[in-house]
Amino acid sequence: MGLSVRRADIIILAVFALAVFLSFFRLRSGKSSSPRLIIMSGGTEMVYSMRSDGTYRVPGALGESVIQVRDGKAFFEDSPCPNKTCVQGGPVFRANDWRACLPNDVFIRIEGGPGELDATSF
Repeated sequence: MGLSVRRADIIILAVFALAVFLSFFRLRSGKSSSPRLIIMSGGTEMVYSMRSDGTYRVPGALGESVIQVRDGKAFFEDSPCPNKTCVQGGPVFRANDWRACLPNDVFIRIEGGPGELDATSF
């Protein structure tokens, strides 16, 4: 049994090589999206720019959590949970940073940003 190369094999290999080349080119180009704050609560996802300061009131399972964005950092300002671990957790400001108020079912994370990778794959 000999190994034969078909036209479809060559096309698949060429498409794969092009995809790898374009991925590296895009990664090295330095272009990236602006950082975004993703707030998730009760199956709802809200997206806000990290470039603008703001205060966001988010309904949760126990009541309203208050998320604040200031100087490119987002943090839980207040939440109705009993132990306030989320409020004490500090700010998030880099891609993939996250905080959660588990009792109130509110989750925040940062996505995108200059020079930051959201994920890598091998």
